[in-house]
Amino acid sequence: MSAPNRKGMGLGDALLVWFAIGFIVIVGGGTYAAVHLGSWMAGIDAPPKHPIDLIAGLVKGRVPWPVQSTVAAALMVGVLLVLAIVVLVAWRKGASKRARVDKAARYLGRGKSLAAFSEKGARATAERLGVTDTPGIVVGKVVSTGQTFIQSWEDLSLDIWGPRTGKSTSRVMPAILDAPGAVVSTSNKRDVVDGTRGVRELTAPVWVFDPQKIAQEEAQWWWNPLSYVTDEEKAYKLTQHFSVGSRVPGSKPDAYFDPKAEDILSSYFLAAALGELPITQVYLWVTEQVNREPINILKEHDYELQYKGLESTLELADKQRDGIFGTAEKMIQCLKSRNTLRWVAPMGGATVATDARRQFNPHAFAASQETIYILSKEGAGSASPLTTALTVAIAEAMEERAERNGGRLPKPALFALDELANVVRWAALPDQFSHYGSKGLIVMGILQSWSQGVELWGEANMRKIWSAANVKVYGGGVAEEGFLRALSDLIGDYSYTNVSVSSGKSGSSRSRQEGKERIFDVSNLAELDRGRAVVLASGAPATLVRTMPWYTGRHKDAVEASIKKYSPRPEEPEPVPVPTAPVSNPWVTG
Repeated sequence: MSAPNRKGMGLGDALLVWFAIGFIVIVGGGTYAAVHLGSWMAGIDAPPKHPIDLIAGLVKGRVPWPVQSTVAAALMVGVLLVLAIVVLVAWRKGASKRARVDKAARYLGRGKSLAAFSEKGARATAERLGVTDTPGIVVGKVVSTGQTFIQSWEDLSLDIWGPRTGKSTSRVMPAILDAPGAVVSTSNKRDVVDGTRGVRELTAPVWVFDPQKIAQEEAQWWWNPLSYVTDEEKAYKLTQHFSVGSRVPGSKPDAYFDPKAEDILSSYFLAAALGELPITQVYLWVTEQVNREPINILKEHDYELQYKGLESTLELADKQRDGIFGTAEKMIQCLKSRNTLRWVAPMGGATVATDARRQFNPHAFAASQETIYILSKEGAGSASPLTTALTVAIAEAMEERAERNGGRLPKPALFALDELANVVRWAALPDQFSHYGSKGLIVMGILQSWSQGVELWGEANMRKIWSAANVKVYGGGVAEEGFLRALSDLIGDYSYTNVSVSSGKSGSSRSRQEGKERIFDVSNLAELDRGRAVVLASGAPATLVRTMPWYTGRHKDAVEASIKKYSPRPEEPEPVPVPTAPVSNPWVTG
């Protein structure tokens, strides 16, 4: 935003006019008050009431100026100086809180244009949905007016925040703390878990799925991924999570081996589920290649096409078959991790039916107000296929409950999907995203860049999910010129009028020139100040908000108590032994 906003006289001329008016009011009014007050205090005749007569009398000496008037004038000057200092301090304090981009706020959304996202508008939506606890998810305070911008409990959002820009403290944690129903939170760090767990457990039980020891949580419960597989369609969906989650970012699937590997994995998952076997059995079947147990199970349950497909794969030439099974083994590499298996397979020699630990049931969770934190890291050894599968299993269970409840969940459920492209590589989300809001599944998808979404879904699907989001939030920290240029276009321009005055021999003339300027150019967006976010919402102009981290809200004390309770304490160093002087033996003489 580079062009000044000029309308009518220039800014310098306007300041001079106002300064002159202020000087006349203060000096003239102060003199008038001082001479009247001083005359009253001195007990002399009152001076003229008309300002012109008073000034003329003072100048010509006809109106006396007693010492008391000097004292009154000095007192008034002192009061004015104190007021000026107070105003200056307040202005400087306010200026320290203003960001460089705040000057653009007056050209963006404000007032009635944001009625649907005001507290009143969001509360009306919440009451219609039967939510009385909170009106919605606070996005921030509108910089230009101070009103609260709230994402309602039927709005889906997609956020793009660069690393270390405050998305966890300003978006994820406040949303979890205010959620009225069940919560699914995904992350690759433990900060969200530690900060919100103590608050959420006051309402209902909390689950932490931690197959990579991010929060150092013990596997006191487990989830059987094969419990999700009830037919061949669910088996294929589970396979897709492993296929997408195991793929190196930027790589393309092989046109022959990947579909074949997905086909045999889908059949193996179905067979293991039908035989009530643990998911580890699927890995053993893949490595053995020639085991006919899954074929027999599928044949026993009348899945003819599946078992005949497996038979045909086993009869392929060795080299061809090795390529297919090698690709399948790569897709399920995460099942080799002993840490991961503690969370998805029976322990201690137990079977699926005899493991004594609690088993997580997505359908029971969908009917509760419980919270589950799903943690995973990106890169080698990532458990993202399983974290994705668990997230999708919960979402589908909630969809089924919504259908049984007339099309919508009784209370909205929040899916705070931080690190969406790493922890939950949900390939089918763009196709399902648009109808989740109407069913009460409030998805907050959070990416670190536009490219992350393109890498996971492709350009077309990334645009689809971006368009389907009711609320889009950009929190800064991104340096992708293409995305920032498109965002600048969406924010738009502001109009201004330049008025210039020229003088000559024939007199003065005025000219007006209309112009337009970008509200935010690419550099403004790339350098967006920390603590500011640009919000694009359906039916409203782009808006600049001041973010509101959890430590500025009503849950501050509860979050601090949760962090104190659950955050790891630094290990204390072992005490260093202090050498002691040898003790002399009184019975020994030198």
